[in-house]
Amino acid sequence: MKIEKVLSVFNVLSQESRLKIFRILVEHSSSGITPTEISKILNDMPRNTLSFHLSLMAQADLCKTLKKGKQIIYKPNCGTIKTTAQFLLKDCCEGRCKC
Repeated sequence: MKIEKVLSVFNVLSQESRLKIFRILVEHSSSGITPTEISKILNDMPRNTLSFHLSLMAQADLCKTLKKGKQIIYKPNCGTIKTTAQFLLKDCCEGRCKC
């Protein structure tokens, strides 16, 4: 993983609302979740604000979308987080990470 990609992930997740949104996506990873449902969980976050955050998360490859009829379902891209964690721990314990 390139360091620019890692920086992008951390940059996006360093904002409180986006970190909360990512946690919500993870909590609903099996079925996915709509922006309306996310907004309700976040005390009715305005749609344009939520859309902005989700767009930045998609650009950083932290989430993916599925179209289900007229609805858009969001799911986390867990592969990006796993790859980021692997990047961080690559040389931990001389390559035999036990963490």
